[in-house]
Amino acid sequence: MLPCPQFGRDIDDRVRAVLDCARAPSLARASTRAASMTWPDDDWSLSNSQITWCSGTISGFAATLSKQPIQRVKWIRQTSEGPTRAYSAIVAETVQTRGYRGFFAGSAAAVYRNVPHSVLVYSLYPHAAALSRRWLSRDGETFSSRFVAGYMTMVGATVVTHPLDTLRVRVSVKQSTPTSSFLGEAAALRRAEGLAGFYGGFGATLVGAGPRGAIGFGVFETAKPLAAEHEWLRERPALAKVVCGYVAGLCSESIIYPLDTVRRRQQAFGAAHPINRLSVFAALASIFRAEGLGGLFKGISLNLIKNPAATAVSFTVNDVVKDFLGYRADGDDDLRRTATLPLPVDKDPLSRSGKPPP
Repeated sequence: MLPCPQFGRDIDDRVRAVLDCARAPSLARASTRAASMTWPDDDWSLSNSQITWCSGTISGFAATLSKQPIQRVKWIRQTSEGPTRAYSAIVAETVQTRGYRGFFAGSAAAVYRNVPHSVLVYSLYPHAAALSRRWLSRDGETFSSRFVAGYMTMVGATVVTHPLDTLRVRVSVKQSTPTSSFLGEAAALRRAEGLAGFYGGFGATLVGAGPRGAIGFGVFETAKPLAAEHEWLRERPALAKVVCGYVAGLCSESIIYPLDTVRRRQQAFGAAHPINRLSVFAALASIFRAEGLGGLFKGISLNLIKNPAATAVSFTVNDVVKDFLGYRADGDDDLRRTATLPLPVDKDPLSRSGKPPP
C-alpha cells in the first residue's frame, strides 16, 4: 500500500491529496501484477517452419483459384489426339455439357493437390538452399545454388504429390461425367489400374519437375535483388515480386512444356494407352511423328498466360505472407519488408512504454 501524502494548506492541495489516496490501492495492485507477470519474448511468435506452412497453404489456394478455368481448357486441348481443337470449340462443348460451372471442374482435386504441393515446396526450399550454399557457394546465394536448391525441392515435392496430380488431371479433363469426384475417381483408378495407375506419367513429371523448379526459383530469387536496384520497383515490393514471379514462370514453363504434354497425356489416358508403354523420350518422338512440332506445344498459348501468372501469384503471396508473419531469413533481400508483428519492446503487460497508465 502506498502512503497517503499529508493534506496541504489550500483547497487544491487537499483535493489532489484525496485523489492520490484514492488511486493508491489501484496503483499498488497494478505494480504487483506487473511484477508477477512476464511477457514472453519468442514463445508467442511462429517458427520459420510454421510460417512456411501458413504461407504455402495460402499461396496454394490463391494460385489454384487464379488459374483453374484456363487450366481446364488447356488440358482438354493438350490431351486431345489428332488435329488441334480450337479453344472456342472446347469452351462451347464445356458450356453445353456441364454449364459454366464446368470450367471449375476439378477445382477441389486441384486444391487437394496444389495446397500440399505448395506447402512442401516452400517448406523444403530454405533447407535445400542452405545445403546448396554449403556445397556450391559458401559466400552467399548465387544463381547456381538457387538452381540446385529449386531442383531438389521440386523433385522431392513431386514424388509425394504426384498421385494427387494424376487424380486432378483425370477429374478435370472428363467432359461426360459431371458427377465425377476426387474420391470416386481415386477408387475407380485403384480398381482399374492398381497403385501403379496413380503414378501415370511419373517419368515425364520427374524429368520436367526438376528443371521447372530449378529455373523458377533460380530466376525468381536472382531477379529480386536486380529489381531492388530500380527505385520505382523498390518502393513497390509486392509489384516487384509479381514481375519477378511472372518472368520466372515464363522461363520455366516455356522450356519444359513438351515434357508437360507427355505427362498430361500419360496421366489422362491411363495405363492401357500405348503412350504409357513408352519412355519419356520415346513418347516425345511418337507425338512429334504423329502431330509434328505443334503437337508437343498444344495449349502453350494459354499456358504462357496461365502458368506465369499463377507462378507470380504463388511466389508473391508466399513472400508477402512470410513478411507479414515475421519470417527470419539468414540474409534479407532489399524487397523484404519489415515484419508486421514486431517483438515487444519491454516486459510490461500494461503498457509498451514501461509506465503504468495514469
